[in-house]
This record gives sequence, structure tokens and C-alpha cells, in this order.
Amino acid sequence: MESMEQPPERQIEADSLDSSDSALGSETDTVYTASIRSGFLQSMRENGRGYHRYRDGIYILPDDEREQERLDMQHTMFLRSFGNRLYLAPVQRQIKEALDLGTATGIWAIDFADEHPEANILGVDLSPIQPTWVPPNCKFELDDFDGEWTYDKKFDLIHGRMMITSSANFPRLFQQSFDFLQPGGYLELQDVVMPLGCDDGTMEGTAIGEWNRKFVDASRQRGRDTEGAARYKGWLIEAGFENVVERTFKWPINSWAKDPELKFVGRWNEVNMLDGLEGFCVRLFSSTLGMTMEEIQMFLIDVRRDIQNRKIHVYWQMYVVYGQKPTHATL
Repeated sequence: MESMEQPPERQIEADSLDSSDSALGSETDTVYTASIRSGFLQSMRENGRGYHRYRDGIYILPDDEREQERLDMQHTMFLRSFGNRLYLAPVQRQIKEALDLGTATGIWAIDFADEHPEANILGVDLSPIQPTWVPPNCKFELDDFDGEWTYDKKFDLIHGRMMITSSANFPRLFQQSFDFLQPGGYLELQDVVMPLGCDDGTMEGTAIGEWNRKFVDASRQRGRDTEGAARYKGWLIEAGFENVVERTFKWPINSWAKDPELKFVGRWNEVNMLDGLEGFCVRLFSSTLGMTMEEIQMFLIDVRRDIQNRKIHVYWQMYVVYGQKPTHATL
């Protein structure tokens, strides 16, 4: 098993403030599939947002058009951080079958299908919000990846992105992934850890700090682990993966960082946070903390102000973890 030591984590250096920097398948479905899509595309409406109808309540974020636009923008942020790569795992074998867990709008799967025309890619999600006009080697299914897997094939690559709070049992999920990989295949996970990070104490006593605590507490009350990504590496090793590698990234929540690349990512993440803030917490805070919609909206006024404040040096803690199923493993 390869042991990858991580270099000491480097604290992001804050830039000096200046006034010039501001935030900114197939061509046709079958009759059966079309009928299923028609029914489940009707979102559950709650507090002005749309949520997945299939197994309602398992995933706390909305799936409406506002959220879909944010997710597609977030995809661009990942590409920027990863050097325009869809995954970082050093897959050397020819990929014939790939699986995208929680595919959302399907943008990663579609890009993968275009990049790997020789491979078939299956994207699964609780929401059937993916487009119908897709590359011929790309397919989407309505499914709960946190349940028992019944696929009739093994995969060469399994990918999961931003699965925070999406699984009630990550070790079981990773064991299923191991079982459904071909020997030598890879599982790669790209995820965020909550609470948000801050290295210099500037988040203390702020509204964004209070939002941070509320999000973590409410998620825990629902039995969801917001810090799971920091334990992915250990869980992959326990599941039997080898050559397990963990890489970490920091995404500032606005342009406060001095480093030009981090400043660029921060500008994008500021828009990402502002666009997604309500969706991140409305259902969670109302159903778990008992806050009214009016209370939430009033609270978010101050949180949005903090997101745009370059004196508050907060960042997302991003983890990329991948591991390989041993080449000598049996199918």
C-alpha cells in the first residue's frame, strides 16, 4: 500500500484591502422513462424552492433552476482548481465503464463522456434534472446511491462530488464502491468539510460564524456528518483500497487572498456562496432548528454581508481522496 505524506498545510496569506477589487442518451426517451421523468420532474415546493420528489427529504438542498445554475458554475471552479481535469486519480487502464454518484445536472458525466468516447458513463441521482440530449455513451438513472446497489456491471472508475450530508453511512457506501469496481479500478471523491475554515480568528463573533455553527449542528441533528471528507482516506483503506491519496485545497469565500489564483477562485466562490446560501440552509434550519422563513431571511442579510467582507478570512476546506482496488482482487 502506498503511503502519501502530505506537506505541511500552508496558511493562505490575505491580500491588502483595496477599493478596486469587488465581488462579482439518447434523442428520445422511451414512453416509460418519459412518464417517470414527467412525474418526478415536478419538484416538491417548499418556502419558494423546489426539492426532489423521489425519496423526498433525504437530500437537504434544492434541485430547482437556481440551484442547477449554481452547480454548473461550481463545476467550473473544480476544473479551475484541478488544472482542467475531471478527476485526479492516476487511472492507467482503459476506462470502459464509469459511474457518477449524485450526478446532479449531469455536467461532470457529460464532460466525461465527451472526453472518453470509448467509455460508458452512468450518472445516478435522486433528481431527474439532467438533460435528455446527451452524448450517446452517457446515461442517467433515478436512483439513491445510499441504498443497496444492484448494477449488473463492474466499473473502472467511480466518481462522487460534493456528497456532504448525502450519505447516512459513508463506510458502507465506500465498501459497495469497492465491491462494484473492477480490479485496478479507482474510486475518487471530491468534497468539502464543514465547518468552514479560518486561520486567523477573523470569523469569530460574525454572522457567517454563527451560520457555520448552525449548519453543522442542524446537520448533526439529522444524523449527517459534515466532517466526513476528512475521514474518507481512512474509510477507503478500511474498505480494502490501496494507493490511497488525499489532497486538500482551500477555496476562499471571496477575493481576500493575496495569491492571484486563490483570489480568482475566491471571486467565483463568493458568487457561489451568495447564490447558494439560501438553498444550503432554508430547509435545514426550518425543519431542524424550527426557524421561520422570516427569521432565516433576516439572519441571512448579515451572513451575506459577511461573505462579501474581505476582512473576514474564511475558506472552504476541499478534499480530494482516491484509492485503487487491488489488481489481484477477485471480482
